[in-house]
Amino acid sequence: MSIRIRHVDGLLVALCAARSVEKAGDVYLDDSQHHALAEKFAADFQSEGYNTAPHYPDETERREREESNNPNRTAWDALYTVRPCIEEL
Repeated sequence: MSIRIRHVDGLLVALCAARSVEKAGDVYLDDSQHHALAEKFAADFQSEGYNTAPHYPDETERREREESNNPNRTAWDALYTVRPCIEEL
């Protein structure tokens, strides 16, 4: 997934590029750049014994707010949101 790195209310957050609207100052990472960083972070954190999936409520709130500003969000969610399989219904 390509991402945008953006300061939101003084906090640096990573946003889904498809779900967010581009703004001046964004740093864009394509799929391969994001993947390379994610792999490196996971390896480094695991080797040090850290949890590789920390949860930061302030970052989550700001990310959700920025991604919700996308006028195409409804169409994006309809196409890409995971739906249950027929067998699960």
